[in-house]
Amino acid sequence: MSDPVTFVNVIDVDPSRQQEVIDLLTEGTEKVVSRRPGFVSVTLLASLDRTRVVNVARWRSADDVRATQADPEAAEYARRTATLAQASPGLYTVVGEFTP
Repeated sequence: MSDPVTFVNVIDVDPSRQQEVIDLLTEGTEKVVSRRPGFVSVTLLASLDRTRVVNVARWRSADDVRATQADPEAAEYARRTATLAQASPGLYTVVGEFTP
């Protein structure tokens, strides 16, 4: 079995459309992404200046992420997001985590 991965997508958006992007990501997560095999969690972050949204999704494996990206329903949400904002997605592995 593969190691867990974190999908991070930093999305640059016009401040007037930040909430629209958040709503679209929320809908896509609830209707499609959260039901995919290997899904662990999603955290959405909104910059205080309203110019970015960061989507942090944890998955069991990189294969699970790739399968989700190939799913037509998930791809449609990615396409819709791209019409609203500029996305910079990537896969990461945790190399350090610190708590008090």
